[in-house]
Amino acid sequence: MAGLQKSLNGKIGDQTRIDTAGDIAAGRRPLIFQPDQYIKIILKSMQKNRSGCAGVLHENGRLIGMLTEREILRRIFSLLADPTIHQANIGKYVDDMAVCDVMIAQPQVLYDDMDIEEALDVMTERGFRFMPVVSRLDPASLTGFVDEREVAIHVKNRLDRVKREAAEKDQFLHGLFCEPYGRGYSLPASSS
Repeated sequence: MAGLQKSLNGKIGDQTRIDTAGDIAAGRRPLIFQPDQYIKIILKSMQKNRSGCAGVLHENGRLIGMLTEREILRRIFSLLADPTIHQANIGKYVDDMAVCDVMIAQPQVLYDDMDIEEALDVMTERGFRFMPVVSRLDPASLTGFVDEREVAIHVKNRLDRVKREAAEKDQFLHGLFCEPYGRGYSLPASSS
């Protein structure tokens, strides 16, 4: 029955419960950049931190955009395909590229209190691999980012937990109606 009890600190056994997008995002600090910073520096930072996305904050600390490695690469490859830019000058264009040139402005967001199943539905429906998580009370306040894969893993873990708790409950009820206390007694059939 210990698995059925939720302790005050939000844990079941040794596993922390992850119920919302905010629970996932709160576990780590997001990479944050300013719109005027150079991409060449940011790419190194993203690679060093093994992060596929980062937030872009206005000087007042408000979320104004999002960077993803995919969007940065898309922008660089569009320079390579641009017939008006000589191939020898591509490096200079990339060196001069700022965050504001490649960021996803005003990205769609998930709210910190959004259930993980709903968050996964939103990400899947819209085709986003990463999404920023913001406070519902202050939508310009970045909590962090979530990755579609990690949200899917937490949804699967929740489903497994629900199945395990249902099996424990069934086993507990079965034990109540077995020897020596429940001899011959069975649960009443439900009438439809």
